Amino acid sequence: MFRRMYITVASLLIVSTGLLLVLVGLAVYRELTNDVARDAEQAMVDAVPAVERALTESVYRDGLGPPVRDDLGNTIFYYAVGPAATAHSPHAPVPFSVVHGEAVLKHFVTFTYDNEPYRLYTVVVPDPTLAPTLIQTANQGSRASLPVGGLLVADALDQAVRGIADPSPLSPTKSTVVLYMYCLITQERSMLTHTLHLMELIGGAGLLLAVAGDLVLARRLVQPAFQTWAAYQEAVLELSHELQTPIATASAMLANRAVPEDAANDIRRELDRASKMISDMLYLSKLRSGLVDDPPEPVAVSDLTLEIAERYTPVAKAEGIELRGQAEEGLYVYTSQSEWERLVSTLFKNVIDHAKRPSTAVWSLYRRGQWVVLTVENDVAPQAANARRAPERGVGLQIVERLVHRMRGHLHWDADHLRFFIELQVPLLRPH
Repeated sequence: MFRRMYITVASLLIVSTGLLLVLVGLAVYRELTNDVARDAEQAMVDAVPAVERALTESVYRDGLGPPVRDDLGNTIFYYAVGPAATAHSPHAPVPFSVVHGEAVLKHFVTFTYDNEPYRLYTVVVPDPTLAPTLIQTANQGSRASLPVGGLLVADALDQAVRGIADPSPLSPTKSTVVLYMYCLITQERSMLTHTLHLMELIGGAGLLLAVAGDLVLARRLVQPAFQTWAAYQEAVLELSHELQTPIATASAMLANRAVPEDAANDIRRELDRASKMISDMLYLSKLRSGLVDDPPEPVAVSDLTLEIAERYTPVAKAEGIELRGQAEEGLYVYTSQSEWERLVSTLFKNVIDHAKRPSTAVWSLYRRGQWVVLTVENDVAPQAANARRAPERGVGLQIVERLVHRMRGHLHWDADHLRFFIELQVPLLRPH
């Protein structure tokens, strides 16, 4: 019992500690991921003016021009689509068609190309290369008259741009440029992955330490209950021995004094009943504490039940009770022989003590699916009709209930002033 209690308490502590560590770790990692992404996104937003200056100050042909970096040192790649020309950064690792397909205006998007992760930011900015007079020239379709600092046409890129049916939000106007800015985030992902592995390592070590602490704490929590139960067991043992002394003394005094035979028999019967009740209380206490010594094994309950019934049949007959029944052959239960004998004997003794005289008590042992079922039914003695509590529901049936529980079975009884019926089911064991 206390082993199960200790395992339960320790398991609850370990599971709660593990869940707490996992939740805290996930919260910290999520917050770290959001902070890193937020800083990188802000750095990309802050790099928009630098890209605009690069478009104004440089001449861009295929792959030419100074690079642009953000405040974190990341290289910013971009495509700039204007009203009359297109341009791109000195190095364009991702084709424009892929970038355009992932773009969402004024939103950050992460995508993967060629097994490399990228972050993309799309924004519409005023055309940094067009003066008011040049805008008019551009409107007339004279793309060759753009100044040296303007957006020059890169033939391959221009064809790609013209080949895409661009919807309204990402279409440049006469005085604006659609700017597709993206950067490689491999280093960021690598840092987060390394951090996650480090957190897993530290969390695993912390969990092992927490498990050791939880085991010690669970033992300390269970210790008071164990001490209380030990004190209870000791008190029951001492009380039983103390009660046996006056019973033995009363029996000796009864034998040495002139007491009428009928009265002496009644007194001896009650003394024997008290002695057996004390013995039953001690056995019930052992069952409750789980300190029963008999190891379980396959037991042929069919033959054993018939033997016990044969022993109790003449005793019941002497009391005016006919005890009859039958047992199906070949039934096995995983228990101990002493426990099954104690269970059946307690039920038959209960019949003898409380059944109506004369009457017939019926028992039956049979198989029902994957269960072995034992039923006992008898007439109730008239004096039990006005009792506040049915006499059958005493220490004896508590012992039966505990034994059935140890066998992983179920117990059911039904009693009124006329009949008492009890049924128990225990798992059937197939013999090997």
